[in-house]
Amino acid sequence: MTLRPGETIGSYRVVRPLGKGGMGAVYEVEHVELGVRYALKVFVRDHGDVESLRARFRTEGKALARLRHPNLVRVYDLGEDDARGALYFVMDLVVGRGGEARTLADINPGDADEEQLAHWYAQLKSALEYIHAAGIVHRDLKPGNVLLDADGNAVLGDFGISRFLDGELRRELDVESTMEVENADSRRVMGSVMYLAPEVRKGGKATAAADAYALGVTFYRLLTGVWYEPGPMADGFLAEFGGEWSSALFRLLSDDPAQRLPIPSVGVTRNSWKKLRRVAAALCLAFVTLAVVALVLYKALVVPKSNHGDSAVGPAVAPRGDAPAASYTFEEFFPVHAGSPLK
Repeated sequence: MTLRPGETIGSYRVVRPLGKGGMGAVYEVEHVELGVRYALKVFVRDHGDVESLRARFRTEGKALARLRHPNLVRVYDLGEDDARGALYFVMDLVVGRGGEARTLADINPGDADEEQLAHWYAQLKSALEYIHAAGIVHRDLKPGNVLLDADGNAVLGDFGISRFLDGELRRELDVESTMEVENADSRRVMGSVMYLAPEVRKGGKATAAADAYALGVTFYRLLTGVWYEPGPMADGFLAEFGGEWSSALFRLLSDDPAQRLPIPSVGVTRNSWKKLRRVAAALCLAFVTLAVVALVLYKALVVPKSNHGDSAVGPAVAPRGDAPAASYTFEEFFPVHAGSPLK
């Protein structure tokens, strides 16, 4: 279902669309009588187990309505438009100074001010600790789900796939059943793949430690400009980085969930992030250089040999006659992604 500017849903008039997720579309709306603007999230799924998903949508709204934290989206109203049969809830309108909807996903990875990153980290750490104490695991922490308000504060939203451990909410919706597939030994993994903790990828339950891991992945990318991939290269980045960020990220990105909690604090060591970016860029450049050398050797040695069939190996020369010489571009072998420091 799509709402157009000027249409009404419940007591709210649609101003403009703001975004769309897996279960809901979000609009900026204005209360018809009060003239106050909010964000309205409307349920849009029309396939799958719709009734179960509608129940989850209601639970998300009820859970958020009970939460009170400056870095969490707050819900004020939950209802259903009888004319459309549309389920919705109304929440804080979080937009930038120019009225634009912004998230951490709009921040260019690797270029953010470190003091600002430490500010956002502290706010999200506080928000996560608050929801964990309330019995909620977010399960989908990532830059696109962290809104930025007009004062530059981070506000965590989108609890659509959260795991609710609170007894009262569990009676309204047994959220464990939404993870089950054909048998008791197989589970549907819910979350965004790049931010999933190792134990969750293997089918384990998402706990507060999984949220801590996603927090680590988020700030590793924001600080370095590259995706976190476990291994010697990532360990090298963190070792070179030093300071509180290094210590905190080593813990948050640990394969052992017990190492991630409590979520560590981070202070600001100015310009240390620039050093890490230089190290990351140098390592990537070294990798690219080796790749180019390997490609040149391949074209010089392997391609000429294949053109001569089973004959004795002679000097590496270009093929003659009408046979076209092999031609390759570097991007065909080693694509450089948009977020890379090499772009």
